[in-house]
Amino acid sequence: MRLEGKQIGFALPEGHFTLPVILTEIKKMVAAGATVFPLFLAAGEDQQPSTQLLETKRLLEQITGRELLTKLLAEEADEISDEEILFDLIVIAPCPGNFLAKLVNTSATAAPLSKTVRHLQAGFPVVLALISNGDSEEVLQNAQQIISLQNLFLVPFGPEQHGRKQVFLARLDLLYETVALAMEKRQLEPVYLETYWFPH
Repeated sequence: MRLEGKQIGFALPEGHFTLPVILTEIKKMVAAGATVFPLFLAAGEDQQPSTQLLETKRLLEQITGRELLTKLLAEEADEISDEEILFDLIVIAPCPGNFLAKLVNTSATAAPLSKTVRHLQAGFPVVLALISNGDSEEVLQNAQQIISLQNLFLVPFGPEQHGRKQVFLARLDLLYETVALAMEKRQLEPVYLETYWFPH
């Protein structure tokens, strides 16, 4: 389960990250000897970076020693350079439900998704930390399909009640353990957690 010498691409989708927990898990990976390359998946051009993004950038670069690279979700697949680093593993955390659906259907041409698919085709593992407040049945169906695919691994997740809305959340504190096992092509079990498995 050692990560020493491994290169990990860590993608954080815009507006979907829970920073403190994720930073803790990235610190564990770096402490274990992994080189983490932070990637920020932006929805579009942002001429004026927000204060939150600048602080996120500072913290990630401080922890990883690597520049935060911004990838636009609107970029086309043919714009990806074949000379880009081929990571030992890619993490998408958190992974929005719509990204999960596109990955299952492989219908999008967005650069990060295309790179993920190419990464899978090359036989390297991808770890997804699900976060979704959409259609629960669709989310579960997509998650079930993902689990059945080779080299795709899920951070254990389950339902949480937020007011009147049920959402699905990954246990981000299990991210490091999921990544370590994924390097060995193994899935952390159980994948689906009942509510009482979540810290309160």
